[in-house]
Amino acid sequence: MALAVERLWLVDCLRGLAVCMMLVSNFLFDLFYFGGLFDPQSGFPFLLAWATAGLFVLLVGISLTLSYARSDARRQGFTKYLRRGGIIFVYGILISGATRLAVGRQFVVFGILHLIGLGIVLAYPFLRHRLSSLFCGLLIIGAAFFTTRITVPYHWFLWLGLQYKGFSSVDYTPLIPWFGLILVGIFLGPYFSLGGWLHRQTARAGRWRLVKGLSACGRHSLLIYFVHQPVFWLGFWLLRGCC
Repeated sequence: MALAVERLWLVDCLRGLAVCMMLVSNFLFDLFYFGGLFDPQSGFPFLLAWATAGLFVLLVGISLTLSYARSDARRQGFTKYLRRGGIIFVYGILISGATRLAVGRQFVVFGILHLIGLGIVLAYPFLRHRLSSLFCGLLIIGAAFFTTRITVPYHWFLWLGLQYKGFSSVDYTPLIPWFGLILVGIFLGPYFSLGGWLHRQTARAGRWRLVKGLSACGRHSLLIYFVHQPVFWLGFWLLRGCC
């Protein structure tokens, strides 16, 4: 057990950093939603939202590589990843339902949990082929240059990255380009493992209090993801009622 903690602390820390970025990003979005401040579609809020999603998604691929390196994961095979991806995808559907009630037509059709759930399943064949993963990942990321310029008259391919005119969502992370980042993360995964280059270079940092705090946040990222927006919204509603 101690070995696993030592091995994964860097990933937990980076995931905790992504959680903190998410809290700031969504707080800025809520300021816009409730008070018209900080347009989330431009400037710093827009860049922060993209950086946050990018870090989360990249860490999915890194974590998949580290998980697959364990012998028990290889014994369970595809079933483990199908089950894990399916559970997270169901969480995404719950988010879709909740946001449909909360924000109406801008609800989450295919957000980051949908992407992670489906991405875990689709990434399984790449876990033993790092170079192919990197090549395909960069190809998918590059494909976004074309898909963002295509408009379709229907909504069936929103999950892929093809939008219809007037589409808008509070969280939209389709397979193109975001699944490409998962595949790039699979290529980078071994650098984060025990004995990997990053692990050796950052070993002392694992003892810092800030790093331990971020790591704790990273280990509870899914719980924080589900809880933080209801807490933010409740606070804004109470503040609006008092004013």
